[in-house]
Amino acid sequence: MLIAMTWRRQTLAALGAAVAVLAGCTSSGVQVTRSDDHQPATTTPATTTPDTTIDSVVPSIEPVDWVECDDYPAPWECASVAVPLDYDQVDDAQISIAMIRLPAADPTRRVGSLLLNPGGPGGSGIDLAYGEAESYPQSMIDSFDLVGFDPRGVGQSNAVLCPPTFDPERDSYDDCVDDNRTVLPFLGTTNVARDMDAIREALGDDKISYLGYSYGSALGAVYADMFPNRIRAMVLDGSVDPDAGLSNTASGGSDFYAEQDFDGTIATFEELCDASPLCPAGPSTEDLIRRVRKKISGLPTDRFPDGVRLTRSDLDDILTDAMYSAFTWPVLALALEDADNGDASTLAALNNYLLFGYPPDVDAEFDLEFANVAIRCADFSNRGNDSYECENFPDSADALPVITAVDASAPILVVGTKGDPATPARYSRLMAAALGDAVAIEWEGAGHTATLSSRCITDIVAAYLVDVTVPDDGTSCPFVTGVTSFPETADAVFAGPDRATTTNNIADVLVAQGEDEEFAACVATQLAVRADRRLVIDELLGIESPHLVALRTIVERGCTGG
Repeated sequence: MLIAMTWRRQTLAALGAAVAVLAGCTSSGVQVTRSDDHQPATTTPATTTPDTTIDSVVPSIEPVDWVECDDYPAPWECASVAVPLDYDQVDDAQISIAMIRLPAADPTRRVGSLLLNPGGPGGSGIDLAYGEAESYPQSMIDSFDLVGFDPRGVGQSNAVLCPPTFDPERDSYDDCVDDNRTVLPFLGTTNVARDMDAIREALGDDKISYLGYSYGSALGAVYADMFPNRIRAMVLDGSVDPDAGLSNTASGGSDFYAEQDFDGTIATFEELCDASPLCPAGPSTEDLIRRVRKKISGLPTDRFPDGVRLTRSDLDDILTDAMYSAFTWPVLALALEDADNGDASTLAALNNYLLFGYPPDVDAEFDLEFANVAIRCADFSNRGNDSYECENFPDSADALPVITAVDASAPILVVGTKGDPATPARYSRLMAAALGDAVAIEWEGAGHTATLSSRCITDIVAAYLVDVTVPDDGTSCPFVTGVTSFPETADAVFAGPDRATTTNNIADVLVAQGEDEEFAACVATQLAVRADRRLVIDELLGIESPHLVALRTIVERGCTGG
């Protein structure tokens, strides 16, 4: 079965959309390619010599002092750990790495801590943990303290920020760079991997348990190369290219973590839409998109209060960003049908949602944008044509290395998604081969990463993390668990979420808008029952609809006893 997720629909899409597509590059630092035929050159695996210098050069890490959080309710706890800005100068400047945890629900089954990272680069592990922790299987919730951390330079961990007056539409990054020049050389993946080991020690775990998505796979793989004997269990979901670091060597290469294939995922969307009567953009989806592209600039967006007229470039961005999660596809299909019928309001609302979430958080998107660029500039040191954004950045202290073979404490689990637009599944197979002591499994679905999208994959990941049950190399899971035919798969994708998920999504939006949780739950329950799909989408995206306003008035009166 498909599993609907609120956080990943909002945040992973936003990670990929944080920077406008320029010269074929996206904010994730991966390059767009039209097909999945490219086979990156691979190097012959060589056993890694572990970097254990951290033991001798870093002062003893104090145990984490968990305290009540200011911004998160109990039982969540917050803490920070101090680490050197420069691991070659450990007695000099220190930076703070912020963390949050949900303690293991069953202390009698507690295994230790599970460190989480959402990727990006520049994504907040704190946001991931708080938004997704309770969605993981109960076995994981019972067995682990679920720990999210903001990597150095990100979010609550000495974030690199642009000046308050910075306008990404008008300004270059020069002022942002000048404000953060002393920190920028040290934001690369290698230093974050060292931070992860400091966190492991501060948490009191002899070995690390780790789940990293997308760019988080680079963090995990570099950690494995540096500290192979300190791995208890490690999942890399949506792997980057293990040879990305070749860019920093004499042989050279492109300054990207991976090459993307959004066209391939869009083709999958079109094929599934054509195959299902539940998809309003079918049965000739490609033709419908072509028609919408021709007339998009002249279509009104009046029903979305924050909407402006869309351009063909906006439409391309919407299609691209919606490929990060198949859970947005029913909304995308409806929005395309509306546009074909002469109204682009739903497309405008979807565009805003994919960029900023709803309710929108514009400042977070701008912060993510610069952190993303800053980390990439620290990882790729050659400053070639692909690094045009990095011209004014200081030299990197530790560039991204090529991943090499390890003899890990436990085999590493690498997860790929067949229709992953950002990190195609081939990279997961290549990463497992490069690490050597690893297995690769694959979800036959679409969207960016598989854990918490596929029940089958999620169960395998949970069994591996909790009990270190290693699946067979090459194991695959169907797009929709229990469904084998293509038409049935298409119907399942475009059926949309069930009532319980719809209720939760509406309630989350209402709470984010400032409503009381009990009132939000009451309103959401009634709307999920009484509203049709279109009105639910209007509610979730902030579209003004007379029918929705009338229904909400009735529902809210009932929930307040009026």
